[in-house]
Amino acid sequence: MPHCTVTLAEELLDGTVEQPLVDGLTDAVVSVYGDWARPLVVIALHGVPTARFAVGGELGAAPPPDVLLHSRAGLFTRMPDAAERLAAALTDAVAAALGEATRENTTVHLVGVPDDRSAVGGVLVSAAA
Repeated sequence: MPHCTVTLAEELLDGTVEQPLVDGLTDAVVSVYGDWARPLVVIALHGVPTARFAVGGELGAAPPPDVLLHSRAGLFTRMPDAAERLAAALTDAVAAALGEATRENTTVHLVGVPDDRSAVGGVLVSAAA
């Protein structure tokens, strides 16, 4: 199950961008893996007040959008260009929802979790297979 966590400035979450951002991120994953993945995509939006974000020890900077997508490692090896396509599609989704100016500083982290380190319902995926 692809889990996508987006951390961004709380001030950007104004009630108008949440749904377009969720739609775009979900569509980004589906564009790489296909429609079978749509019901499995989980997205969490984490807003950080600028007063609680620091760069170089200085509080008050607005955090740039940071996308963390983690899933079973096999999803990244299913097709040779999956990581590259996901990085581009997720960045495109953020820029479409939050404005093109966010593209340059948006970071994307793709993390593959091995089956022996991923569990559903308390059972390791490797044990269930």
